[in-house]
Amino acid sequence: MGQTQRSLLGILAAGIVAWAVAFAPASATPGDQTIWKVGLSRVKITPSRPVVLLGYGDRSGPFESVAQDIYAKALAVEDGHGQRAVIVTADLVGWQAAVVTHKVCRRIQEKTGLDRSRLLFNASHAHTGPLVSLDPSAEANSVAHAPMTPNDIRETTAYTKELQKKLVALVCDALARLEPARLAWGMGRVDFPTNRRLPLEGRIVMRDNPAGPTDRAVPVLRIEALDGSLKAVLFGCACHNTSLTGRDNVIAGDYAGFAQEYIEGQHPAAQAMFMSGCGADANPSPRGSMEIARRHGSTLGGEVLRVLAAPLKSIQGDLNTAYREVDLPLQALSRAELEARAGLPSAEAVMARHMLSVLDGGEVLPDRYRAPFAVWQFGGDLTLVALPAEPVADYVALVGQALGRDKLWVAGFNNDCFGYLPTAQVVREGGHEAIGITLWIWGRSLRSKAGFFASEVEDVVLSTVRDLAEQASAAKPVRDTKCGNVNGR
Repeated sequence: MGQTQRSLLGILAAGIVAWAVAFAPASATPGDQTIWKVGLSRVKITPSRPVVLLGYGDRSGPFESVAQDIYAKALAVEDGHGQRAVIVTADLVGWQAAVVTHKVCRRIQEKTGLDRSRLLFNASHAHTGPLVSLDPSAEANSVAHAPMTPNDIRETTAYTKELQKKLVALVCDALARLEPARLAWGMGRVDFPTNRRLPLEGRIVMRDNPAGPTDRAVPVLRIEALDGSLKAVLFGCACHNTSLTGRDNVIAGDYAGFAQEYIEGQHPAAQAMFMSGCGADANPSPRGSMEIARRHGSTLGGEVLRVLAAPLKSIQGDLNTAYREVDLPLQALSRAELEARAGLPSAEAVMARHMLSVLDGGEVLPDRYRAPFAVWQFGGDLTLVALPAEPVADYVALVGQALGRDKLWVAGFNNDCFGYLPTAQVVREGGHEAIGITLWIWGRSLRSKAGFFASEVEDVVLSTVRDLAEQASAAKPVRDTKCGNVNGR
């Protein structure tokens, strides 16, 4: 081989090395990555006894079978300064703050010393999960669940109390399992989420609207051991978890549950966790059967695996968190205005009729609702915005305009599922996603918690997110105390 040939081969080899370094997956370049600690835990939350499911009102009685076990899963993360935080995901319709997250978080704080800002609860919004309530009533409106017998009420209350205990133990167990790990993230896409707000004859109806706004992004957080093996993956999708309908009176995680199952089938040693996005105004298309739910799950799971195999952005730096409960404004509607809405052919009419019944009972309707918001910043590489309730897709673009679209993950269904979180445009247009606070479906003590959001809600949401992002950016590292024994001994 001549000198010229050797020189050309050397140049080619150097170019290949440079290309490999530039485009290698995060796991291939461990030398420049922050070493985190990660702890994982899971607990089965499939009811052991028949209970009523939440999500559809056209069911009759408790669930009939278990098509798929449901779980709560925890991901505990500790940065280089010892700052810890925990994400809990679950195959449930939502977290009711007054019954679950506030009480569970207080208990976790007592045991671990974690600040409230470092606990995040996300629900998959599966409509094939149990009603979670401590005061369900047989008289409760059956818009979202089957009518309940006294025994159903007892079983639901017992299930909820047991769930609270399991969640506290779950978080402490994850914190007790912290081990060195690396984090990296990327973004994929799926096409089955479809906007469901179709303009028709001067009003908004719930039908597929392919031209409407939809967030089809699939954010993926890879958690790997120091040897490069996959420990866990946290992934998202912004779409109602409702491939199954009211005809399916069964326990299942719907497409999100099947996606987790699909990923764990390919990586048996890893824990897959689903995080809902801003999918209030999106339905899976098509929908309506268990086969379709499995298909969407395989599609989503397959896309997550594709992203995991592609080059990912490593996450470095500190984990800083900010949390705030904010008053969101509700419309002050007169009885005449409520009576007018009660005649509409939509879910707004159901809300208006309920609000009229509250007034008829001598109760006072609220003019605001206090909602929890959180922002987590993983160094300068990822900002996770945790919105409460069911946010519509436009909030992804609006938050992106407020904070910058790069390195951003906007999640919904966090910490409190009080109903829908509309933008100003959705409030003006009306339709199902404009109904606002629907806590009354959870039990009698929340009967008066009902109302339509005012259009100013959008400004409050965005200003809160901006403030929390600034607060998280300015935070200085503070080492957390270690988790206590889950039994308090």
